[in-house]
Amino acid sequence: MEIEQLIEHYAVFGGLEKYTTLNFSDSLFESIHSNILVNFNFLKTKILPPVSLTDESRRMLCAVATSDGKTINVFKRARLSRSRGYETYQLLSQIGMLHKELSRETPPVKLPGQKKKKEERRYTVQAKIKFTHPFYRFWYTFVEPHAKEIEKGEFEPFFISLETSFDRYVSFTFEELSNALIKQTFEKKDPVSEKGTYWDRHNEFDLLAKTKNNRMIIGECKWKRSKVCKSLVSKLKSKCEKSGLNPDYLALFSKSGFSKELKNSNDPTLLCFDLKDFEKLLRISPYE
Repeated sequence: MEIEQLIEHYAVFGGLEKYTTLNFSDSLFESIHSNILVNFNFLKTKILPPVSLTDESRRMLCAVATSDGKTINVFKRARLSRSRGYETYQLLSQIGMLHKELSRETPPVKLPGQKKKKEERRYTVQAKIKFTHPFYRFWYTFVEPHAKEIEKGEFEPFFISLETSFDRYVSFTFEELSNALIKQTFEKKDPVSEKGTYWDRHNEFDLLAKTKNNRMIIGECKWKRSKVCKSLVSKLKSKCEKSGLNPDYLALFSKSGFSKELKNSNDPTLLCFDLKDFEKLLRISPYE
């Protein structure tokens, strides 16, 4: 398989390897049909943990799949109070379906006698809730919303939804793999001590990594059919400035490659990774 196909397959079947038999002459959609849709009842009753089938758990898992993942936003979408939301999260975390990524935002320092601005009073630094494996995210993004039709053998609504949103869905997995690639890239010369996404009151970044020598890498990941152009660099620099970040490197990750201007750039602080670079990850876990 080409690396693009491998990433797409991983975004669907990652974490389900023991229960799938992929025929690599099949298309991805054919593999989804034969391994997931046809086996819907087996996967739901034998593979998904029983606690995930309760109404509150199902609502939370669907909310994590379709929201920005911020804790309070997940609870709202799942129609759960904060106390009930945290309890449900703890259950799903204990069985290995969900995990939490803590915010790395530094809250503003409040000086004595200083009054907070209105927007600051409303803002809360939140962690993000994420799935431990891509298959869980795939199930609750595409399968669970069409469960009733799938049980009846009516697969067309599922495939319409999948075809419409699949590239956007894979982009999240691409971000996780990009974080793994950055870690591997710096492993020998200056190991990465901290990585992941980054969000604050102003912006969200696909990647923010720090190395042992305290160098900062800010990254943007594009799982799109068009090449990345230099304008993205300007936008990324503008976002960094607004968020008060001063990176040592800007890293761009692109499914479809880069413009000639970026390819020919001699800027040592600009790192460009295309799909071929991701072949280095074939023997390691993106969660390492």
